[in-house]
Amino acid sequence: MKKVWKGFAAAVSAAAIAATGFIGATSASAAPVGTGNITLTGTVSGDQYKAYRLLNVTGVNGTSVAYEVNTKYAAVLKTALGLTGGNVTDKQIVDGIKNLSTGDTTTNTDSQNVRAFAKKVMDAITTDGIEADLAETAAGNSLAFTGIPRGYYLFNQTVNGAPAANTDSSFIVDTALDKDANIAVKNGTVTLVKKVQDNDTSNGQTAEQWIDSADYNIGDDVPFQLAGTLPANLTSFKTFNYVFHDTLSTGLTRNNDLKVVVANGGVETDVTSSFTLTPGENGAFTVGIADILSLNTDGQTLVDKDTTVYVRYTAKLNTGAVIGSNGNPNEAYLEFSNNSNHDGTGNTENTPTDKVTVFTYRLDVEKTFDVGAPAESDLPKFTLYKKNADGTYVPYTNGKEASAEKSVVKVDGKYTIAWEGIDAGDYKLAETYTPAGYNTAADVEFTVTADHQISSDDPKLNSLAGGDTFTGTASTGSISTKIENKSGNELPSTGGMGTTVLYVAGAAIVLIAGIGLAVALRRRQA
Repeated sequence: MKKVWKGFAAAVSAAAIAATGFIGATSASAAPVGTGNITLTGTVSGDQYKAYRLLNVTGVNGTSVAYEVNTKYAAVLKTALGLTGGNVTDKQIVDGIKNLSTGDTTTNTDSQNVRAFAKKVMDAITTDGIEADLAETAAGNSLAFTGIPRGYYLFNQTVNGAPAANTDSSFIVDTALDKDANIAVKNGTVTLVKKVQDNDTSNGQTAEQWIDSADYNIGDDVPFQLAGTLPANLTSFKTFNYVFHDTLSTGLTRNNDLKVVVANGGVETDVTSSFTLTPGENGAFTVGIADILSLNTDGQTLVDKDTTVYVRYTAKLNTGAVIGSNGNPNEAYLEFSNNSNHDGTGNTENTPTDKVTVFTYRLDVEKTFDVGAPAESDLPKFTLYKKNADGTYVPYTNGKEASAEKSVVKVDGKYTIAWEGIDAGDYKLAETYTPAGYNTAADVEFTVTADHQISSDDPKLNSLAGGDTFTGTASTGSISTKIENKSGNELPSTGGMGTTVLYVAGAAIVLIAGIGLAVALRRRQA
């Protein structure tokens, strides 16, 4: 099933100074300084933001605003704007901020120059140990700074209320005036969905559908897919680290056929050579790229916010596969850049882990005899057949069972036979060697059906069956039955048939004699 990671991706609004009229550093006719409200939307409970009033609002005239530098941040602002000398005026600083949007590249309503400026300011504030002017903690999906002095503010998130789900917000700058200002914190969504493909449609899935669980024969190659998305504000990042982490259980061995493609509007482009595959221990491996934005060139854009990145490969279900409901899981998560304030480097987050499971089963047959038992050197043999796509039964083998024909063995007083690592499907059991003194058992046709969850965060094997004469046990993955050998007909005893004939003949003679005597008596009486 689908797994989602939501982040406050790097987002800085365009400079509010440039969006409003500008009077200057001071204005004699300006309205008196008052208070305003700024509300951040898209927060979660526990998020904490600190606010730094870089500029004071000294007056408002219609849509025009007059600013002066908050002396607390004068040195910081000069450094961030690259202004040198001892005679830098407030007007130069305010003009420098205003001009950040001139000729700026704006993507996703994010002014890149303003974002870079905010980063420099925050770095300097941190270095100089300057205390914030305001601090608030969110109790829900919005956070209000109310009744705050009018000014040009820089907001920085200091506590993430849901670090497993959200990334830190980028810096936000805006002006607090007498009217309420609502700033929507841009949400970037990165998801990782792990899926497996089944080789049948027995659980209601369509052919080749990507689902959360499947069942296979030991020795089969099982297709897997990882699908990763990118955040809506991808272009706010200078670089974007993107690494898939995948771990196969002991019962699965990855084949050397991994491919990576990027999909845009249904068109896929192979980018495998740009990704690095790194094998790990205990079935783990990574496949990633240090900067997925490097796939874009002047002549071609392969990656944007709407791109999906697919990793596809197959893994063999090996002889170490777990049979039954525990199954053979495969887990994955996606590591990616989470803070554009640091140019996408040095700060990464992981999506939640997504899990799929591959199941396999076993057939257990107990052989019984109606009378006695054959010699241990003369035990029955059975051959297992499976119906193929054209409806023909063919001898069944897999990566663990090299022969379709197996001999019954005696274990703890019982005569048993088993085939391990079978898949759901149609089968037939045929006795291909019968012990002396017994009749050959009739062929048994049966269908293995398994109800496993195809859409689940933790897929389970709900039930297992084989038909009326079979018992399915999901926990052990066993489909079991009993097949009886009946002994032959009773042998004739000494003279048995001849004696019977004599008895019948004698009775006939007595009957004829009685009839003759009766007839003779009637004649005399007559």
